[in-house]
Amino acid sequence: MTASIAQSVLIIEDDDDTSQNLVDILELDGYTARTASSFAAAVEHADWHDLLAIVLDRRLPDGSADAFLPQLQSLAPSVPIIIITGSADVEGTIAALRAGAQDYLIKPIDPDLLRARLARIAESRRDKEELKLAQERLLQSERLAAIGQMMTGLAHESRNALQRSQACLEMLKLEVEAQPVVLDLIARIQKAQDHLHQLYEEVRDYAAPIRLKRELHDLQAILHDTWDHISALRKSRDVHLEFHASEAHSYCSVDRFAIEQVFRNILENSLSACTDPVRIRATFQTTSLDGEPACKISLADNGPGLSPTARDKIFEPFFTTKTKGTGLGMAIVRRIVETHLGRITVGSAGPGAEILIILPARELPGQRS
Repeated sequence: MTASIAQSVLIIEDDDDTSQNLVDILELDGYTARTASSFAAAVEHADWHDLLAIVLDRRLPDGSADAFLPQLQSLAPSVPIIIITGSADVEGTIAALRAGAQDYLIKPIDPDLLRARLARIAESRRDKEELKLAQERLLQSERLAAIGQMMTGLAHESRNALQRSQACLEMLKLEVEAQPVVLDLIARIQKAQDHLHQLYEEVRDYAAPIRLKRELHDLQAILHDTWDHISALRKSRDVHLEFHASEAHSYCSVDRFAIEQVFRNILENSLSACTDPVRIRATFQTTSLDGEPACKISLADNGPGLSPTARDKIFEPFFTTKTKGTGLGMAIVRRIVETHLGRITVGSAGPGAEILIILPARELPGQRS
């Protein structure tokens, strides 16, 4: 099964034996089965956001599938509905299919047929998600290309202007060495100019194509090195990074420099958001991504956490909660992870902030460990 596809199935069935039989079949295959004995019970308790499919009995104590389908499709518009029915109820089932049900099964349920239906639904969902992701990446690529062209010209002209400004500042310093007030103003201008130069460079880096040099690396070792490289930010602070690994293996095919940039951005954000004592927990686990071996990294801190707005927009370009900065750091982080064919998300809401990263562990063709 693919990690990105929802694996929960809602069973709306009033017969206890049939319901339990379906639960046994689904849980044996790794699905999460949720049950309801009536449509009203399903509406009251169901979470519609993470369902792979709904298995709906043709006849329930509070009505028939025909009457429930419009409301189900309104509550879960993208979730396929499988009707289960007795053999004498085929005509009604056909009517339900015309009303929007995805498929039907006749009682007693054949486990292999149910598995086949769900596998087909999962494959269809996966294809749609991959198509959507490809379209989003294409659109993002086109946007970045446009930004890149603009920034190429802008960076060239701005670099010339900044160089002239820098030369004038250096000459002006020599002329006013005995005037501390003027020197202070020059220092402020210099600081503003440096900030402007950094802004241009960050926007240019964001728009530039990411070219990876991928080799097998130990992600834990990269995080250790990154932590050492930002030691200046931790000086005189009560800060501790805790490592937790359920498995020893944390090797992935990555660009070491790019992944260090990912870790550095996340760690710097934690150090900026948290007050002492700062505790950052790094957890490494093996998992799967699109059916292939992968490594899952969690970086969680004990800070104030993320607001709902920040959770939704943290990876968007130019979004920031800081008083300084361009808001491109986490957008670049997402580009790096996705260029590695990985995924990055915000962890579950709770105390502190948590960033989850999944990276493919497989070697690329022609690579050697």
